[in-house]
Order: sequence, then structure tokens, then C-alpha cells
Amino acid sequence: GWSNSPLTDAGQEGAARLGAGLAREGVRFGLACSSDSGRAVDTARLILTHAGQADLPRRQDPRLREWCMGDFEAGPVDAFLEAFAAKFTGVPLHRDRCHALPDWADCLLEHNSEGAVQTFDAICQRLMEGLEDLMREAEEAGIDNVLVVSHGLAIKTVLYILARDRMDEAGNLKNTSVCTFRWDGTALHQLVLNDTHYLE
Repeated sequence: GWSNSPLTDAGQEGAARLGAGLAREGVRFGLACSSDSGRAVDTARLILTHAGQADLPRRQDPRLREWCMGDFEAGPVDAFLEAFAAKFTGVPLHRDRCHALPDWADCLLEHNSEGAVQTFDAICQRLMEGLEDLMREAEEAGIDNVLVVSHGLAIKTVLYILARDRMDEAGNLKNTSVCTFRWDGTALHQLVLNDTHYLE
């Protein structure tokens, strides 16, 4: 969620391995952006450091944040899953089943005592605006490769928008897996999803 939890040891190791794998394959970035959550900022820093691009300026965009989890912030995911199961009998419960993302958002809205939970449409809008603004900036600067570091549910939301027919393929996103998109000047198009080969 929006809790500024630190990057775990496993997360640090994964980001370092991803950076090293990108370096091995000669992948270079001209622009890097992460959400403003500390764990995403640290992930971007570690990726670039181990990719040999520690000096590449990194920016933060709150539009790339994870979903706000409302009353479930910083708690165990099972507490949310139990509340979801109680509300939506018969809807796929498992955390890897992402066709039900709009229903997940509706459930969070009912557990929103702080008032920070967003509707599914609002989440979609902020994520796509953040990504599309970044791509336009890169295009104007003549930059080909952009590194974007976000979060599991946020990435699954982008896939729900852009690659809904491939949600079963990408539903169980691995930590520090890579999703690759092509920008055509007006829209993003999915290419490779949930790619872990850089970690090998």
C-alpha cells in the first residue's frame, strides 16, 4: 500500500540481480522514474547502480504509487483477502487472479476510514497519466529506453488496461520481473510481460 515500508533484503537482492542482468545484455536507459515510495526509490537506485548507470538522474512520481489499501495498510494481505471473500462470494479470491481488480477496489472502498482509498477508475487514470506523460517527455528528448519502477497491484492495473487478454500470463507477477511496452507516440502497447530472465 502507501505505507513507506522499507525494501526487504530479498527485494534488495532482486533489484541488484536485475540491474546486473540488464548490464549483461547491454540494456541502457536514458530516463528513470519510480513511484515516490521509499521501497520503489531504493529499487530504482539499486537497479541502476548494478546496471552501471548509478549517475543517471532518477525522479519520483506519486502517480506511480501502489494502491492505497485503506484500513488494511501495513497489515497482512490475508486480512484483505478474507474481507474480499466475505463481500464477493464466488469471485476469484486468490491474490494472483487479477480479472477481479475492480471488485478488489470496491472492497477497499468499504474499508476506508481514512478516506484515501481511490476508485478503480481513479487508480487507472493516475497510473496511465503518469506513464503517458513520462513517455511523451522521453519522446521529445529522443530517449529510447525508460526505466519505470512501480508496485505489484499498480503494474497489474496497467496490464488490466493494456493487456487484459494476457492477465492469466501476468497475474502472478514475480518480484523484479520486467514488463516491456512500446510507445507509439500516442499509446503504450504491451510486448513482454513478467519477464524474469534477467535474474538468471
